[in-house]
Amino acid sequence: MIGRIISLSAPVFFIAAAASAQPAQTMAAQTVATGPAPFAVVVNETTHKAYVATGSGVSVVDGNAKFLATINTATGVAGIAINPVTNRIYTAHPNDSTCTIIDGATDTVIAIIKAGSYPQAVSINTVTNKIFIANNYGHNITILDGVTNTTVNVRVGQGPRTIVVNPATNKAYTPNYGSSDATEIDGSALTGTSIPTGKHPWTLTLDPGINKTYVVNEDSATLSILDGATNTMKNVAVGEIPFAIAFNTITHRVYVLSYGDSTMAVIDPATATVIHTVKLDAQPSAVTVNARTGAIYVAEQKTGNVVVYNGSTNAVLGKVKAGTIPYAMAADSAAGKVYVANMYSNDVTVISGPSR
Repeated sequence: MIGRIISLSAPVFFIAAAASAQPAQTMAAQTVATGPAPFAVVVNETTHKAYVATGSGVSVVDGNAKFLATINTATGVAGIAINPVTNRIYTAHPNDSTCTIIDGATDTVIAIIKAGSYPQAVSINTVTNKIFIANNYGHNITILDGVTNTTVNVRVGQGPRTIVVNPATNKAYTPNYGSSDATEIDGSALTGTSIPTGKHPWTLTLDPGINKTYVVNEDSATLSILDGATNTMKNVAVGEIPFAIAFNTITHRVYVLSYGDSTMAVIDPATATVIHTVKLDAQPSAVTVNARTGAIYVAEQKTGNVVVYNGSTNAVLGKVKAGTIPYAMAADSAAGKVYVANMYSNDVTVISGPSR
C-alpha cells in the first residue's frame, strides 16, 4: 500500500565560509519526514528519486524534498539497491530473511523472494541483471536472477556484512567480519575465493573504473586495496576505527572515515598512500562524494551537521544542518543533490550545492 504526505519544511539557505582564495558557496537544505529509523538511502540518477530504507519499509523522496510514496514491507529494511536499467529496487530484510522487489515506475511491491539467513545488504550487476544478497548469519551470498526470480547460494566467509559488484568483470566482493577476510565471487562460475584482509573488515566499496576494491578493516586500522586485474593486495594505514568509505568516480580518490580519532584519510589508489589527513570537528557517521563538483560530504553524528569539503584542496566549503544522527548519505551528482538519512529524527535532509 502506498501512502502520501504533502508537508515538508521550507528551504534553509547557507552561505558557506570558504577558504580565502575561494569564493563563497551557496547551499540549501530541506528536510522531509520518512518512515521510522531511516537506515540507508540510494538514488536512481536516471529518475532522480531517492529510496530510503526504514524500519517499516521504503520512503520515496525526490530532489525537491517532495515525499512521493511509502512502500510498506512486512519487516524493516537493512540493505537496499537500485537497478537503473530495469528501474527495480531490491531490499534486504534480516528479520524474515527475504528480499523485496519494488517496481520503480509505480513504487509498488511486485515480489518477495526468500534469501539466506539474516540478509543485510544488496548489490546489482546491471549488465547480467543478477542481484547479490549478503546473508550475515548464513555465511553465504544469494544470487537472484532479475528475470526469472530464481536463486542460487554461494558460500563465503563468516559474517558477510555488505557486498559490491563489478559489472565489467562479473565479480562480486564481500567483507567477512568473523573470518577477517574478503570473498571474491565469480558471477559466472558461482564460486567464491577467500582473500586475506586486515582484522575485522567492516565495509567495502568498489571503483569499477579502475577495477579496485577497497576493504575497510576496523580493528587493524587499515584499508586493503585489491587490484582486480592482478589480484594483488596492498594495505594502507588510516585512522583509528575506520568504518566508512567513498570515492570519486572521476578522480578516483578514496576517502576513509575513522570514528576513533575523527579523521578522514584521503588516499591516492595509484600509489596506495594517504596524501592528506583531514581532522574533523566531530565524530563522523557517513561520507559521500559528488563526482561532478568533487565536493565531499561528511556527516557528523553528534552535531547533526553535514560538512562539505573541496575535493581539490580539502578546505571546508560550508556546513549544513541535517537531522538527529545523520546515519547514511547518497549523492545524485548529475542533479547536484545529496540525501541524508537521519536515523533518530525519522527524516531525510536534501542538500543542494555547492555548484562547484
